[in-house]
Amino acid sequence: MRIRSVLPDLLSSLLLGLGFLLVVSPAFLYWFIHDNSERYVWIISGPYPFSHFGSGPFQLFLGTGLLLSGTTLVALSLLIRKNI
Repeated sequence: MRIRSVLPDLLSSLLLGLGFLLVVSPAFLYWFIHDNSERYVWIISGPYPFSHFGSGPFQLFLGTGLLLSGTTLVALSLLIRKNI
């Protein structure tokens, strides 16, 4: 097996996995912050950026950024797989 054929496939798989984790992470982050009221108070009483996790606009910005980053990585992965 040649390294030139394995490297793009490995990179594509890595980007696909990382992109999937980034797309799923906003739901996990929301669950982690809001699941328990004691944990919520503990998180938002921490230093920046944790002190801003209780803010709706900050959570929206963070979730949107994670979704866009994940979608970009998945699209890049599919583009690499198409060109292999």
